[in-house]
Amino acid sequence: MILILGAQGMLGGEFRRTFSRALGWDRAELDLAQAENLEERIRGLGEKVTAVINCAAYNNVDAAEQHKELAFAINAEAVGKIAAVCKKLDVPFLHFSTNYVFDGEKGEYREADQPNPLSIYAQSKFEGEKLLQKNCDKYYLIRTSVLFGHEAQSEFAKKSFIEIMLELSQKTGTIKAVNDEINSLTYVSDLAKTVELLITKKYPYGIYHVVNSGEASWYDLAKEIFSATDKKINLVPVPASEFPRPARRPKRAVLLNTKLPALRSWQAALHEFLKNNRTF
Repeated sequence: MILILGAQGMLGGEFRRTFSRALGWDRAELDLAQAENLEERIRGLGEKVTAVINCAAYNNVDAAEQHKELAFAINAEAVGKIAAVCKKLDVPFLHFSTNYVFDGEKGEYREADQPNPLSIYAQSKFEGEKLLQKNCDKYYLIRTSVLFGHEAQSEFAKKSFIEIMLELSQKTGTIKAVNDEINSLTYVSDLAKTVELLITKKYPYGIYHVVNSGEASWYDLAKEIFSATDKKINLVPVPASEFPRPARRPKRAVLLNTKLPALRSWQAALHEFLKNNRTF
């Protein structure tokens, strides 16, 4: 049995659909900021846990600048505790990190490149990476970027960029989108299938970058969203400086997948998702 933490988020929900026999815990079942009794809880399940997948995170990038302790508690300290428990129980641990651990100066990043986080959020995620590797031997550290997929069920989840753009399109005919921040993009369905491959095929433990092929600015993504949904929007490209935010972002932090089969383009994945999701 696979145990999924953060089961009601966008990513956790996708993993529950992918692994039919998985057990999902969300904040109501286990608050990661206070994950002291995790070992006891796992031992008390009455069934062998074959892997722990941590989909929970504090991912409000800007709010983290004011809530550093909470960001580090969830993104770093809790990860270290889970990793230590997994090592003690001899259970593989799969955890997710972000392209934001890089500063964007190099532009493209391989799995072995050295992080240099710019924001509190990114620093907390990098600290989580370090504690994971320190406290656990059997780990998959998956870095990914700009997730999109089915809406999260958790009340604590933030809205996806797709949701925000389509909501805005119902209120205005002109939308500004940042064109000088470049990221990889990831369809959570493709991500979940890749993770399933990692686990079932028993790939070597370590760091993996899992993203759809290609890269995009927020403007590029918005343009593709409106094209796929046939919305006539006057989309205006603007620099990030037009939307001042508390947290610094890397200008271009594209994740290179050098260890796994390449995923389809983000455009193909996005069109499939929007076509099959009647909510949009």
